[in-house]
Amino acid sequence: MLLLAVGQPAMATLGAAPSLAATPNPPLVAGLYTRHTRTLESGTLIQEYASLAGQVFAVTWEGPVLPDLPGLLGSHYGSFKAAAEEARQAGFRGAPVNLMRAGLVLRANGRMGHFFGHAYLPAWLPAGLNIDALLP
Repeated sequence: MLLLAVGQPAMATLGAAPSLAATPNPPLVAGLYTRHTRTLESGTLIQEYASLAGQVFAVTWEGPVLPDLPGLLGSHYGSFKAAAEEARQAGFRGAPVNLMRAGLVLRANGRMGHFFGHAYLPAWLPAGLNIDALLP
C-alpha cells in the first residue's frame, strides 16, 4: 500500500492542542491561527495550524518518509485508512487519497522518497480563513 505510517514521532494530533515540543522556532501568528513547524529526523517537514483558541485544525507533511499518520490524524485516521483501502480494492493501489467525509478533508500522495499531503477539519477553520490559500 502506498501510504503506510512509519514510526516517527508526530506533532500534535488533528483536533487537539498544539504540541509544545514540536515548536523548535516560535510559531507564526497570522492573526487567525498559529503555525508550528518541525522537521523530523527523516527530513520530513510537518506543519500544524492551530486556532487562537488552541486547537489544531489542519496539518501538512512533505518529505522522504511518511510521518506517524495515526498519531498525526488521531481519531480521523480510521477515515483515512478506510479511503485508502477502498482505493486499493478498486484497483488503485498506490493512488493518491482524496477524502472528503465525516468533517475531514484529506489529500495524500507520494512514493518512496517523496510523500506529501494535508488534512483539515472544515468545521474548525477560523472564520475568514481561506484554507486553499493556506495549504499546498
